[in-house]
Amino acid sequence: MSLDYSELSEKYRPKKIETLLVAEGPPPSGERYFYLPTKMNPSRNIRNYRSLPATIFYHYFKSIPSSIEEYELFLLRLKERNIFLIDILDEPLKIRDRSSPDGVNKKNYDILISRIPKLKDKIYGRGISIPEDRIIFLLARTCYKKELVKEFPNSKFFRWIDFRLSYAK
Repeated sequence: MSLDYSELSEKYRPKKIETLLVAEGPPPSGERYFYLPTKMNPSRNIRNYRSLPATIFYHYFKSIPSSIEEYELFLLRLKERNIFLIDILDEPLKIRDRSSPDGVNKKNYDILISRIPKLKDKIYGRGISIPEDRIIFLLARTCYKKELVKEFPNSKFFRWIDFRLSYAK
């Protein structure tokens, strides 16, 4: 199964993006994606719910969708709030590697790092015009934060758990 991540996201893209969320990349399985509604477990403890959708939905709505239909409604609510998500990587790459001494797949991590200087061009190439201080990076890991800060010094940076447990008013 090969997903067209850009095409999937366009359905939920606001006309004017006021908040741009930036994540690492599509899940490594290549079969799931933030903009592909799926069933979630709303009774799961939010502190330990480590998915990107749970992180974003709980931050904005203090809730987790219980069905595919409700997930789609949450995506539409983000669109209404002019919030949009893109990824640094266009393809699913497994960064976490428990078999590696430092827990990171070095080759894929280097690919991620190499894409950061090209991210502004990617954003503009998708027709997104947004002030840098309206960009929020959602960090699955913080080891590449310094590279992001170098390219986006006026943006905001949150670890997933910190973003998930803070609530947008």
